[in-house]
Amino acid sequence: MENVVETGKRALRTETNGGKGTKARSTEWSNLVTDVEDLIKKVANVDDAEIAEIRTKVEQTLAKAKTTAGQGIAAVKGRAEDVTEATDVYVRENPWAAIGVAAAVGIVIGFIAGRR
Repeated sequence: MENVVETGKRALRTETNGGKGTKARSTEWSNLVTDVEDLIKKVANVDDAEIAEIRTKVEQTLAKAKTTAGQGIAAVKGRAEDVTEATDVYVRENPWAAIGVAAAVGIVIGFIAGRR
């Protein structure tokens, strides 16, 4: 079951059955990045060559992860906007077909709910 929280034009859905919603994952990602950056700062003054090498690798990996995550988010948002626009255009050009599909889905859901 999902809770739906209205946020202007769009609805933000969060899972409630022990799952984690998008907002929780975003918070976890931010916390991870912050913790890694804090760790890098704490070992910045250590003179050991091996730790310096590890710190450099962690910094590079973190930068790469941030870039990859940002690109993935941008790609998903772009695709979602494209799908939303295509759906909007289709419904505006074919309103009766959209009404028919919605009615069919409603009938199927009604039959399923009626059997319980």
